[in-house]
Amino acid sequence: MRYPIRHLLLSVALLCVVGARGDAQAPAQDAPPPQKTVPNFVPVTDAMLRSPKPDDWLLYRGNYQGWGYSPLEQINKGNVKNLQLVWSRMMAPGLNEITPIVHDGVMYLGNPGDVIQAIDAGTGDLFWEYRHPLPAREEFPAIHGQRKRSISLYGDKVIFATWNNFIVGLDARTGRRVWQSNRGGNLFVQNSSGPIVMNGVVVAGSTCQVAGFGCYVTGHNVTDGEEVWRNEMIPRAGQPGYDTWGGAAFDKRWMTGVWGLLTYDPDLDLVYYGSSGAGPASEAQRGTIGGTMAGTNTRFAVKPKTGEVVWKHQTLPRDNWDQECTFEMMIINTPVNPDGNASGMLATNPNARRGPRKTLTGIPCKTGIAWSFDAATGEFLWAKQTVEQNLISKIDGKGLVSVNEASVISDVNKTYRICPTFTGGKDWPMGAYNPKTNIMFMPLSNACIDETARTDREAKPEFVYNTTNVAHFPPGKEKVGRIDAISVETGKTVWSWETRVANYSPVLATGSGLLFNGGLDHYLRALDADTGQLIWQTRLPSQTIGGAITYSLNGRQYIAIAAGGGAVAGTQVSLTPESDMAGGNNAIYVFALPQ
Repeated sequence: MRYPIRHLLLSVALLCVVGARGDAQAPAQDAPPPQKTVPNFVPVTDAMLRSPKPDDWLLYRGNYQGWGYSPLEQINKGNVKNLQLVWSRMMAPGLNEITPIVHDGVMYLGNPGDVIQAIDAGTGDLFWEYRHPLPAREEFPAIHGQRKRSISLYGDKVIFATWNNFIVGLDARTGRRVWQSNRGGNLFVQNSSGPIVMNGVVVAGSTCQVAGFGCYVTGHNVTDGEEVWRNEMIPRAGQPGYDTWGGAAFDKRWMTGVWGLLTYDPDLDLVYYGSSGAGPASEAQRGTIGGTMAGTNTRFAVKPKTGEVVWKHQTLPRDNWDQECTFEMMIINTPVNPDGNASGMLATNPNARRGPRKTLTGIPCKTGIAWSFDAATGEFLWAKQTVEQNLISKIDGKGLVSVNEASVISDVNKTYRICPTFTGGKDWPMGAYNPKTNIMFMPLSNACIDETARTDREAKPEFVYNTTNVAHFPPGKEKVGRIDAISVETGKTVWSWETRVANYSPVLATGSGLLFNGGLDHYLRALDADTGQLIWQTRLPSQTIGGAITYSLNGRQYIAIAAGGGAVAGTQVSLTPESDMAGGNNAIYVFALPQ
């Protein structure tokens, strides 16, 4: 079965003539694409989003809770080797990290540069395409917002965040713009991971990686986009936490935002998000010596209607290493029985009630440390190390973190050996969870750096962390890519799979016990979720870093993934220079079993 796939992919690669460049939008076309109305569209209700039907992929990670899981079982361990390419189509150029949305046989696809499409999920034929008007590429100070990791579907609207900081609602039937909401400020504030929508409220974070200020999370009415609340990350004078920044003036507190995936629990009516760190990396250069920096690297539980913060917990104070604790944490109902003797276990709460409860569990930071909290109250349950790390020396029974003083970049003339790197441990690619086994599957990286603060120039926001970093492997490792299977109940690692090149892509879990995961080496792979054994792989023309999804149409199960992109995970790439990791052209690829 491999030869037909190879020939089809080669043909697609030859047809994909538009490179994955950093353009604001794709080059002008000779003629606009045909605009057709999506037939028989059924509005997406809150009930549908709370309990998505298995045939659809209605949300970024399949459900509000962020599981990255589908109960579909037609494609299984025995027949996955027979997967064939069914259709593919070229996408707009730029950084390509999208996870598609599928509803009633229609795929809603976000392209780089704010190009949104509605596509027949069975054939790849285009219904409509919307191109958001953007300033010229050279006006943007950064390209973080060029990528589209997700868009949302709610009611009769497609909702997304734009590179130039608007929230936009499109008619899902026609692609016509219904409303847009300017979140204000300038082009320094962007969004990469997209919004989440619940009970008539759109919630979206922001990234301001090269800005001389921090950014925010906003809530909007879904009917017209009007902003109804805003939560800033960096405390102002007179607010709690203002004095935790080591005496740095407010205008020297830079870059903290919320750019990772947001998750939501309908029962508790809480949306969960995490904040990033601050720049520059060295606390000596940013003037925050000893400061824990309230608002940074913090997990928040928030009421989506009002923005009220119900609880919060800082998972990394005093960040000197760009460890950005903004990644997804999943809402999981599970027995809580952490094993204090499990490999890597850093702390368990001796006073936490054992037994069933609703938890917020995942790896929120690049440190690669897994955390578990009570989802309703924020009570700390347990924390466990996965990859090599020397940034945190201790976590106590209440979840209070002490950093490793030997790793703090306090001397700007010294080089520090730091594990993990500025791209993780774990980065934005999301993990998955299988409710049948109560196991979560986390994409990780084995990598460390030698970090040195730059002293040959003034530390400015445009220089972000203002360091020079040289990558190297942790002791005993020679493979960058990795997936760990971890028990949500006990924190034990069930198995760990490694591969030479970074698997810089979200994980998809299915009811048939499969995991799908892409890589910088262009491969889409399927693993046995019970053992971590590689079962199947196929090579695509480009880096395979989008989020794999699965859906069913007319009784046939499909696997879809976006590939392409550009310069990502530079530290990991430098560790495997012998590998073919060219970014390649952007396209969406859809597989199924032969009929």
